[in-house]
Amino acid sequence: MQIHDITQTIYNEMPVWPGDPAVRLEWLSQISEGDDVNLTQIRMCAHSGTHIDMPSHFLANGETLDDLDLSILIGSAKVISVPPEVKVIDETFLERLSLEGIERVLFKTSNSAFMQEAQQSFHQDFVALDESGAKFLAEAGCKLAGIDTMSIAIFDDPVGGHLPLLESGIVVLEGLSLEGIEPGDYHLIALPMKLGGREGAPVRAILVEN
Repeated sequence: MQIHDITQTIYNEMPVWPGDPAVRLEWLSQISEGDDVNLTQIRMCAHSGTHIDMPSHFLANGETLDDLDLSILIGSAKVISVPPEVKVIDETFLERLSLEGIERVLFKTSNSAFMQEAQQSFHQDFVALDESGAKFLAEAGCKLAGIDTMSIAIFDDPVGGHLPLLESGIVVLEGLSLEGIEPGDYHLIALPMKLGGREGAPVRAILVEN
């Protein structure tokens, strides 16, 4: 059995969405400084790194993590390679794919190359879904949609790419690390932190080869 960790490493000064607080991992105590234990404090937005979005991220009365059906985050998933020339995942692109019966879809795009940069930074021109693409997935019966960047939606229209998914109860999995992952069928396990009443949470995500 081969396991692929598709989770971003959390580290200080990692790229975050503009306006979000910087990630801070700080030592509260260190054995090397004479303390009894090593102890870390974590400060970060719930949407830093690899994370899920629940409907309440964009809907005032939407479901929160308390309502999450964990079975959606465990099961067969298809990794789809998006060609470099495709800058927006729209209805036209998705119509060319064979998505019938696919409940979990993960998009591997040119965004994955950003993860390999020596000095990572935020890119506004990342590849993501537009409103037509989000509506297509919702109508196709998708239960989970994931992508290798901070947002499933294009930078200029965060609502358009999110709302059709979240209104349909689709769990959104963002910030995946898919560099080196071949397109195809896998078993996905992506479990979030259990943050009471919240709209999203960090996730540890893995793919198991079928």
